[in-house]
Amino acid sequence: MGIQFCDDCGNILDESTNDHVKCDICGRLCKNNISSQATISKSNKFPSALRTKLKSTTQNITSKDLENTRRIARECPICHAKEMTWSEAQLRSADEGSTIFYRCPDCGHMDQENN
Repeated sequence: MGIQFCDDCGNILDESTNDHVKCDICGRLCKNNISSQATISKSNKFPSALRTKLKSTTQNITSKDLENTRRIARECPICHAKEMTWSEAQLRSADEGSTIFYRCPDCGHMDQENN
């Protein structure tokens, strides 16, 4: 609810659901504008630099993106191979860590780790 003032003396009027509100100071009967109007707003109607920064797009990762891989000494949880290939991609917002994708060259098992 908002604040409503008396048209004559400027006194703050009490909140009411009635059509008119009586001023306690001067006695004037003022129209209750607050109860008669509803305000509906959507956040996209108010520009905000922060809201713009919070909107992000999802990066599409293809198998070609994963071709530039490197090998690491990491045991595959499926076939227990001693070495896996890895690649990284930025899937979340810029202030979040990258996601590391691991793939076993022997059995093809894929795993990921969020940093």
